Amino acid sequence: MRSGRVGLPKGGAFMWMWAGFAFFCLTAVFWLAAFALAEHRRMNSDYQTLTRYAAYIQFMQDKTELNRYGIAQQLKRGFGPLVAFSIPFNSMALIGGGALLFAYVGFSGSGSLIVWIWPILGICALAVHAVQAELMSSFPTAKGGAYAATLLSGKSAGRMSALLQLGGQWTLVAYLNFEASRWLGQAWAGWQGGSATTAAVTFFIVFLLLQTLACLGGNRWYASFQAGSAIVQLAACAVLLLVLAAALWPDFAYSSLAKGSSETISRVPVEEGWLVGLLLLWRLFVAGGSAESAAEETIEPRMRLPWGQFQAAAYVFTAGYLLLALTAMYGLAHPFSGHSAFLIESLSVVVRSRPAFAAALTLLIVLSLFTAAMSILFASTRLLGALARESSLPTLEKLGRVQGKRRSFTGAACLAGLMPAVIAGVLLLMPVSWGSTAGLLLVLGLLLHHGGLLIPMTGLLRISRGAQSLEMYPLWPLGRARQSICWIAVVFLLILSGFAVFYSPYGALTAAGWGTASYALIYWRRYAAEDRKKNTTSRQDLLQLERSHPQ
Repeated sequence: MRSGRVGLPKGGAFMWMWAGFAFFCLTAVFWLAAFALAEHRRMNSDYQTLTRYAAYIQFMQDKTELNRYGIAQQLKRGFGPLVAFSIPFNSMALIGGGALLFAYVGFSGSGSLIVWIWPILGICALAVHAVQAELMSSFPTAKGGAYAATLLSGKSAGRMSALLQLGGQWTLVAYLNFEASRWLGQAWAGWQGGSATTAAVTFFIVFLLLQTLACLGGNRWYASFQAGSAIVQLAACAVLLLVLAAALWPDFAYSSLAKGSSETISRVPVEEGWLVGLLLLWRLFVAGGSAESAAEETIEPRMRLPWGQFQAAAYVFTAGYLLLALTAMYGLAHPFSGHSAFLIESLSVVVRSRPAFAAALTLLIVLSLFTAAMSILFASTRLLGALARESSLPTLEKLGRVQGKRRSFTGAACLAGLMPAVIAGVLLLMPVSWGSTAGLLLVLGLLLHHGGLLIPMTGLLRISRGAQSLEMYPLWPLGRARQSICWIAVVFLLILSGFAVFYSPYGALTAAGWGTASYALIYWRRYAAEDRKKNTTSRQDLLQLERSHPQ
């Protein structure tokens, strides 16, 4: 699965560099035009925002919209506009994801990916996020896209979408914690000595325990942590951009670094190649369903969550391009030494020379990956709880019960905190011929996440042009462009899934096993428990549930 390095362009490098930058600018303009169009349609819709009114009036509007789907308001609405942006932004992990890109691909191999592949990924990510925004603005429930799949394609499709999404979320949590613990474990071994593997395993367990406790607690301090983490990462990105720009001034072209490419290539080994770089770049745009699962805890979710996810993706796209490009240039001018995963293993050298800088950078990267994992794990608890509360089986109903004081799905949070450890442990036991554990986790998480997204998107494609489902009232409608945008999103998700399968066939085999098990569970649920049908929740039952969870 390894491929050769994508070398630096030598002839006409300056021209090609700025041609790629112009391509990026055109894509950024496309982003802004899409935002402006979505906001224009929202302002011209019949939806009346009540954010300027009393909190009780706003809460009653949100509760009424939720009751329309037969769901009681049991979770506490404590997420405002900043948190609606912070949750998807933190789950994308720009700083941590960028560090992983350079750790696996290297500075010399990432140049062409950033210049040419990044704008294409941005255009296609726009299509995916646009479809997700339309669905989020239609169904303000914690099931998100799975609820949309239920209405558009049937109950079985909705359950399959939810189970695939859960598998993708738990696997991505395991992947992010795995990389964060390995990064911190390597740095810890450089500082204190000892085994990096032992330290990494310890940190993995500690990270997962802390994230599970966060999911068990109330959402007030969780919202504060999300907002604070986003502010820290935004400030760090701004500082890094200024520092890198000052260090490279006045030459910002790859041509100025081409003269040192031969020395760089001799120092830096053959890395994982462009394929894993493509997957790592795409993962930067994957929010893991973290925004849509917070619908029952966000004030005005149909307006704020789609806009928050759009803003987060736009920031990752624009600032991420500049940050990664400048970092690649700086890394080529000041190449690290080492061997496989050289950026991580060179930390021991940096620690001895600049301990304060190395400590701050390491903690920033680990914070980015840790917060991303916590955001996605929190979303999985809400999705699992929303899925379980609709079940007629007593065992599953317990997972959907909301704890009165903390306003959390206690059983769902405990199960969600356990599953990433189980998935990581199972993949660690796989033969060496299957590939690295990190690669298996990355491919498995992306494939399952793509499967969960594709089911509601294909349901949208079945809606004829100009028509609209009777149950679907999007606040951010795509209008006549819905079919085209859906096709772009679906085709690109399938293409990226093909790349993931090619990179790790055994990861794809594991994803197929998860899908088969999910289908078997749905089949058993449909026929073995058909006699235990759950009655539709009446208005009186909704009021009784809401009285036990006063806001």
